[in-house]
Amino acid sequence: MFCPEKGLFILDNINMEEEKQTAPITIPSSSFDIKKVKNKISNLLNIGTSGRNFGNKNNSRFFLFFIAIALLILSFYLGKSLNQNSISYKDDRPLPAATKARQVLNKEFEFPLKDGKGNEVSRIKYGIESAELQDSIIVKGQRARAVKGRTFLILNLKISNNFTQGIEINSRDYVRLSINSSKELIAADIHNDPIAVQAISTKFTRLGFPINDSDKNLMLRIGEIKGKKETINLNFK
Repeated sequence: MFCPEKGLFILDNINMEEEKQTAPITIPSSSFDIKKVKNKISNLLNIGTSGRNFGNKNNSRFFLFFIAIALLILSFYLGKSLNQNSISYKDDRPLPAATKARQVLNKEFEFPLKDGKGNEVSRIKYGIESAELQDSIIVKGQRARAVKGRTFLILNLKISNNFTQGIEINSRDYVRLSINSSKELIAADIHNDPIAVQAISTKFTRLGFPINDSDKNLMLRIGEIKGKKETINLNFK
């Protein structure tokens, strides 16, 4: 219907809705062919056992390319998984120092263990197992090297505490070194003092003296600072 006042066509809404409901919906048969789609999928997937489609170069290349990609992805994730599960350990600990000469001593001494008032409460056993000459020594996990013309005299100690309480002692207080028949006594420069020895236990430790390669007549003086001393002569071969 044309309305001259507004210059517009006015359509009948009711008739339009009826036409929409009654108008048939048609899809051209050429726009979607199910058989053609099925045939294309079959051509891509039906490669292999029968040999009918394997002669097709495009299908063969596609199949080989797909297998190669799958193997690469599988090997990548498999290698990554193995690396994550495997435990890699690198031993960064320093090697023990090489010993140039060694003398077995196996000397044991007993010293009183006193309380704060000076009363003896027990005794400790102070053993010197061996003496060694080395060009280097491990101190607190770090290697210390002697300069040319110098070496280290190392004493391997064993300290036993038979007391029912833990103790702390300075192991270097019981040893002095004399060189070249001198009356001067040298204290150990290399040590782990104070040594903590738990109750009814034994602790192993070391003392070190830097000396010259040319030093002779090495002699140890063992005893308390204010007590008597026992002499041990060192004869390295």
